[in-house]
Amino acid sequence: MTTPLPPGDYPTGQAPLRGTRPKEVEISFWLWIATFVLGVLGLSVTYSQVRAQMVDQALAQNPTVDQSMVERFTTAVFVVVLLVGAIELLFVFLMRAGRNWARIVLAVIGGIGVFAGLFGLVAGAGSVAGLLQLLLLIGAMVTMFLPAANAWFRPRRPGF
Repeated sequence: MTTPLPPGDYPTGQAPLRGTRPKEVEISFWLWIATFVLGVLGLSVTYSQVRAQMVDQALAQNPTVDQSMVERFTTAVFVVVLLVGAIELLFVFLMRAGRNWARIVLAVIGGIGVFAGLFGLVAGAGSVAGLLQLLLLIGAMVTMFLPAANAWFRPRRPGF
C-alpha cells in the first residue's frame, strides 16, 4: 500500500489509487462478457436466416432486383452491428478499469438492450437464449451499481 501524497503533489492527470477492484465490478464485467458472447453467437446463427429471408422478400416484391445488392446490404448491416458490439466491448473493459463514464455509457446501452429484450419477449420473438441474455444484461447492470462498486467508481480528490 502506498502513502497518499499531500494535496497538490499529484502528477498532472493522476489521481490517488482506487484500491482493489470490488468483486461486484468483476462480476459485472464477466456478465457483460457473457452477454456479448451470447449476442455474437445469436447474431451469427440468425445472420444467414435473415439474409435469405431478405433476399426472398426483395425478389418477391421486385423480381428485377439484384440479389447480390441485397446480400451486400445485409452483410454491411451485419458488419456494422459487429462494430457496435466491439465498441460496447471496449466500454466493458474501460468500466472494469475504473472509468465511471464508461459505466454510464454501458448503463445507457444496457437500458436500450433491456427495453429491446422486453419488447422482443412481449412481441413473441424471444427465445431461451434471448431470455438468458436479457437476464445476464440485467445482472451486469445491477452489479455495476451496487454500493461497493459505486464507492470504487466515486471520483477521488487529492488528499481525500
